[in-house]
Amino acid sequence: MKALYKFFKSAKLAVIIILIIAVLSIISTLIPQGRDAAFYFHTYGAFWAQVILTLDFDDFFRSILFLIPVGLFFINLSVCAVDRLVNRERRKARRRYGPDLIHVGLLLLIIGAMFSVFARIESLVYMGEGDEIQLQGRYLIRLLDYEYKEYANGRPKDWISTVEVRRNGELMIASFPIEVNKPLRIGGVRIYQTSFAREDRAQLRDKDGISRPISNGQGFELEGAVVIFRGIEGNTAVFEQWEDHSRTAIYRTGIGETIGEYTVAELGSRDVTGLKAVKDPGFIPVAIALIIVAAGLTLTFVQKRKDRDI
Repeated sequence: MKALYKFFKSAKLAVIIILIIAVLSIISTLIPQGRDAAFYFHTYGAFWAQVILTLDFDDFFRSILFLIPVGLFFINLSVCAVDRLVNRERRKARRRYGPDLIHVGLLLLIIGAMFSVFARIESLVYMGEGDEIQLQGRYLIRLLDYEYKEYANGRPKDWISTVEVRRNGELMIASFPIEVNKPLRIGGVRIYQTSFAREDRAQLRDKDGISRPISNGQGFELEGAVVIFRGIEGNTAVFEQWEDHSRTAIYRTGIGETIGEYTVAELGSRDVTGLKAVKDPGFIPVAIALIIVAAGLTLTFVQKRKDRDI
């Protein structure tokens, strides 16, 4: 037991864990997160895509590779904090609250980060003018207009999506311009402007005559496989068939032609704006933790200055 206690209070262990977390986090920033399997096979090839998906690098901050080092660091930090308090009381040493605040702040920071990882709700939608989305079952958000601004050299300058918000059928916000650094805050959710895109759309009709709209990136099941609509090339819709994380076929289907049980009825494209809705319960504890850490660092600095002046 003593050996385990000594192991977890080791400063060397803390350094090693921090280095592991830092290296893995840097690697994860190079890999787009949360995409479908087809994206990784397209971008990285079959071998590296399998590695990414097997190690959960497509969702790194919920993976075992991240959670185990963070858990070990939390235990290490907790043991160090307790050991510091016990030794100080035993030796009747002068109280220094700066390091204590830093330890408490870091522990709270980890707890808040875990809330963000596991309880954070995030969704990305692409909307065209007149489209509506339902938020939390109470708010209806309708896109009134969007605008793309650029500099003289063609670089993006700003994206603005103007929305209307209704709550339980009653107008709540008549017009709100969502910009890159100006999110809409409503009902504990923040809605951010993320991008603009050109969306290809296909209208599929089944054998009963029921229409089903589909946008690029969306798909449907076909005889045990998944068929994904990739977009429009010329006058044809391009579909990819995927089985067991491998692309097995490509279909190019024109209007009036069939794919599986569906007939392609219409093809078209439109400009859409990308809006991301985020609800993060970890934001407040993380903010409090950073304030505590800052207070601890400040207090430590002041105490050291006083010691030096004595």
